Amino acid sequence: MKLNIFNNKPTHLYSDLKPGERIDKLFIDFVFPVLEPKGFKYLKSKREFKKKNDFFDFHISWYGRKYNESNISVEFDIFINSFSPKYRKWETDYYQLDKNWGNAVDGTRVNYIKGWDKEYYNLGWYDLVKYDNAKLMDKVKDNVENAAFKFFDNYTSFDSAIETLKEYPIKHFEKIIDFYILQDKWEEAVDFFDNNKKWHEEQEELEGKDPNSQYSLNRRKPFELRKKALNNWLQQGI
Repeated sequence: MKLNIFNNKPTHLYSDLKPGERIDKLFIDFVFPVLEPKGFKYLKSKREFKKKNDFFDFHISWYGRKYNESNISVEFDIFINSFSPKYRKWETDYYQLDKNWGNAVDGTRVNYIKGWDKEYYNLGWYDLVKYDNAKLMDKVKDNVENAAFKFFDNYTSFDSAIETLKEYPIKHFEKIIDFYILQDKWEEAVDFFDNNKKWHEEQEELEGKDPNSQYSLNRRKPFELRKKALNNWLQQGI
């Protein structure tokens, strides 16, 4: 008996649409139904689902590959992020910054999201030409319900955010201190500062004299501003 090799061809949904429109349609059909009941909105112009919390905003966004073309190449990646415009406004005002340093608190492409099942995900992309579209999008939906929601649960409060960010204390050094200050937990902020300042002091020794070093350009001023704020608080308590 001859086998019909065409029976193994993956199912392609909305293949009559342009790649970008096709990807958007699949996200609306498969992913949005599990997000809408939880308060997420679809922002068409930004290609993302967004939910505003008390202090943190949750984003699920996607983008297509630059060279997508018809049914030859239709690939996309997904980002999961927590933002906080309220925190960044506070930071700008409190430290008297010349400009906002960005809203992002934590997040990344799904390749680095804990618990994200990477079935159908190859080298940073989901491929709608290679795989059955319904199975692929069902897997994306399941990942959103599990890994993405768990990620967002980490940012339901300042304390849960602090515990999450402490996994990488140097990377999130300034935000952790600020989240303590925002709760008026100055002693905790000082303890965290003292226990994690060594890296900054070492970088100051290595690169501080070079104004164009990565440390001088990106980390020195944020560190010094927190150090000054904590020292001011300590002096007031004397």
